[in-house]
Amino acid sequence: MRLPFWFLVLPALTLACSVENGSAALSGRVDGPSLEVKSSSVGADLTGAFSLQIELGDYASQDTEVSLGSFSLQRDDMELVSPLSLAGATFPVSLGVGKKVMLPMTFKASADPSVATEICAGPLQVLGTLTDSASNGHPTTVKSGDFSATCN
Repeated sequence: MRLPFWFLVLPALTLACSVENGSAALSGRVDGPSLEVKSSSVGADLTGAFSLQIELGDYASQDTEVSLGSFSLQRDDMELVSPLSLAGATFPVSLGVGKKVMLPMTFKASADPSVATEICAGPLQVLGTLTDSASNGHPTTVKSGDFSATCN
C-alpha cells in the first residue's frame, strides 16, 4: 500500500513547528526590575532587584543545570553598569523537563556621578545570559522590559 506524500510529511511538519517555538529549549526572562540610585558629588550607590524566570521546554530531551552568565544595566544597547554582582539564588539551578522556576535576584553597585546621571535620564533594561548543560553551554539571552530608576 502506497501512502500519499502529504500523509508522511504533515506529522513531521507539525512536530518541527512545535519544537521551533522554543518548547525544547531553555528560555528565561527578567520580571519586575527595580533600581534605586543614591547620588552624591563623589559617586552613587545603586541598589536593585528583579525576578529571574527560567523555563525548560516540554519537549527537551533531558533535565539541565542552569548557570548565570553576565548581567548588566543597559539603555539602547549601551552598557551603563556591567557586570552586575548578583545575589539571591544559588547556581547552578537544576531544572527538569517542562519545569520553570522564579528566582529573586538582588544587586548593589557603585557608579561615577556621570553614570548615575545617565542611569536616571531615561528607561533602562536588565540584560543577561544563562548557560545550561543540555545545550552544551550555549548562551540564552534574558532581558527585562523598560523600567525607570528611582533617583535621589
